[in-house]
Amino acid sequence: MSDKLIGEVFGCLEILDEGMDYEQFVDDKIKCIEDEKKEFIDAINNKKLKLSKKIGWMSDEPDLSSFYSYIPINFDSSYEYVNLSDFDMAINDLKKQRGFIHYKCRCRKCGKIRYYRYATLEHKPRYCFRPEYCSDNCGYAVKAQDGNYRKLSKYSDDESVCLIHDRDLVVPSEKYCGKWNDNRGKVLKKKAQNDAEIIKNLPRVYGENYDCSFEGTKYESLEIIECINDTFEILPDLDYARRHHQHYGNVMVLKQYRCRCYLCEKEKIVTCDMFGIFPPTKYGSRAYDGYWSKVYCDCHIISSFQWIVNDILIKNNVDYLVEVSVDNLCGIDNCTPLRFDFAVYKEGKLFAYIECQGEQHYMPVEKFGGELQLKIQQKNDNIKREYVKNNNITLIEISYKHKKYDKVVSILKEHNII
Repeated sequence: MSDKLIGEVFGCLEILDEGMDYEQFVDDKIKCIEDEKKEFIDAINNKKLKLSKKIGWMSDEPDLSSFYSYIPINFDSSYEYVNLSDFDMAINDLKKQRGFIHYKCRCRKCGKIRYYRYATLEHKPRYCFRPEYCSDNCGYAVKAQDGNYRKLSKYSDDESVCLIHDRDLVVPSEKYCGKWNDNRGKVLKKKAQNDAEIIKNLPRVYGENYDCSFEGTKYESLEIIECINDTFEILPDLDYARRHHQHYGNVMVLKQYRCRCYLCEKEKIVTCDMFGIFPPTKYGSRAYDGYWSKVYCDCHIISSFQWIVNDILIKNNVDYLVEVSVDNLCGIDNCTPLRFDFAVYKEGKLFAYIECQGEQHYMPVEKFGGELQLKIQQKNDNIKREYVKNNNITLIEISYKHKKYDKVVSILKEHNII
């Protein structure tokens, strides 16, 4: 019966044979995924991949179970982030498919060769392979949940459709049908033209800190070198005030600054609205974070205690540096450089060092290494104290017991810092 299918047409697909070379095709694909998996692991170990903002625990140490921002080459992913298990799942899926007959088909629209089971052919695909958007974030909306359930059921046995959970990823790609790419490209181009025409006539509003000039100043460890764009526009999100009624907000106009970290020399672009050191909120995700800021360099850790001091020094136009090391000043191991949290300068000369002393400086804290690390910390603190005493330098140590904004202000005034 299967011989009779040779030469038959199902939608855009024409059957060439029963897929005698399908097993070799699968083996080659598995080999490609295994090779990509090794490269993925190497990239994690060498810290060349970023942990996903959506999923994954931020840590200095590589974690193969975390999700990383990465688009796989040799298998399909619904998201722009994957972890190691996704590679294993793709390999296992291919091994399962190897036991079924997959007909070798040629797309009559783009000429690409595909291997599909008969269940896929019964759908009579319009394109040999295409993505279909199917959101996985429906909340409690019953209609949306039902719609997604129907879509999942409809394409559950259709191998010519790849379900994508991110609408922005439903774009032309080499892996999709060439005809679908052409049609989708035209739709996206027309939409972009329509959106551009709408956005062109929208009101412009200036963002936070637009009237401030940050050029030539310092912000924590970042030197703000120059403003590279004073008309950078943030396009508004599309809202639906009523069902099927599109509504755009205002276009936000911002300044972009080029910044360089004077500790590690890394550069980054920062928009003016990101500058600011904010207190903890009463509710929400920032309720227990303490003081924080969006602008920083990830080459060093900044505590909420240090952000308080940063905020006070910046607002009082104090000349200062952070994470300041001194030549030949090392810890008890005689090799680890010791750093002061802040160094304050007046008229170009060092005026004082400031240390924010958390609980781990006075008592064992498991998070910071417990009893053993406490002994090391206290010995290193004594080395710093001996150094400033011998060099007649003021050292201001602020205890965690005084970690209140007004109290820190009072201490800095007392020592003529502000």
